[in-house]
Amino acid sequence: MAISSPRMNKVPNILGDWDDVRFFLAVAKTGSFSAAATQLNTKQTTVGRRIQALERRLGAKLFDRHRHGMEVTPAARGVLVQAESMLANATSIERHLAGLDREMAGVVRVAATEGIAANYLVPRLSDLRKAHPDIVVQVIAGDAVLDLATRQADLAIRFFRPTSNQLVAARVGQFGMSIFAARNYVEEFGLPQRLEDLREHHIVDHTTLHNLPTMKPWTEIVERSHNVVLRTNSSYAAIEAVRVGYGISVFPNYVTKSSNVVAAPIDLNITRDIWLVSHEETNKGARIRVVIDYIRDRFRQDEREWFSLHSNRPMVAA
Repeated sequence: MAISSPRMNKVPNILGDWDDVRFFLAVAKTGSFSAAATQLNTKQTTVGRRIQALERRLGAKLFDRHRHGMEVTPAARGVLVQAESMLANATSIERHLAGLDREMAGVVRVAATEGIAANYLVPRLSDLRKAHPDIVVQVIAGDAVLDLATRQADLAIRFFRPTSNQLVAARVGQFGMSIFAARNYVEEFGLPQRLEDLREHHIVDHTTLHNLPTMKPWTEIVERSHNVVLRTNSSYAAIEAVRVGYGISVFPNYVTKSSNVVAAPIDLNITRDIWLVSHEETNKGARIRVVIDYIRDRFRQDEREWFSLHSNRPMVAA
């Protein structure tokens, strides 16, 4: 009787590297390889390659590509909960170890908005570098709210107070928002004096602001306007557009510290707080603690000039 030989080409159902689970979850949560790559601080091609390798090892398709992005297949949906549990346990271990870390060397990731990162934070890190040359600060600039629990960042500078009990928040400043224009724009189109005047002006729309309840007065202005000349999700692109005279827009009052723009005498009644946020388990690590204390002290030194409602009230154009 012939005995059939075992199939040698069958791919074993082996998970392999635990790190693959992070790639799987990142794609599942963000819906695309590119967004997952941004979250994981890697390349889009790397994400695609890791997912394909994982699919080959498991012998199952994990994602279907749709017009709106990548969607978890029914087969993969069943393991999504277990993968999330694995991630939660792994990051819990990482946070615990980070809190015990006494090394004054290594990377500390700081998340901040583009404006704070470029105009305020980065120019003030040189003294930290001199005092602790083995600490590398990685500044992650953008409006996305990174998850400190999964260590997408070690600390964050945010414009709202977090609600999680595991996050430690210190209020380090406050600022108002005003409408700004470049001087060459004012010379050509004038400076709006009242809210009603805005209907006649070119609007540069920083789109991510509309997600914030405190920005409702500006959202209503944009929605009523028939002269929106540029939309962007980048605060840096928005201020550059205003700086070159493209139109007018709303910015924190401290923008005058780094850009030659003038404020319209219109009170939007928008006030925002600045919070320095860290996770209770990781902020005890030596190098993370040093960076937290340094940034908090710098905000304290500069609060009167930069981050108080009285000090950063802009001078309006004559």
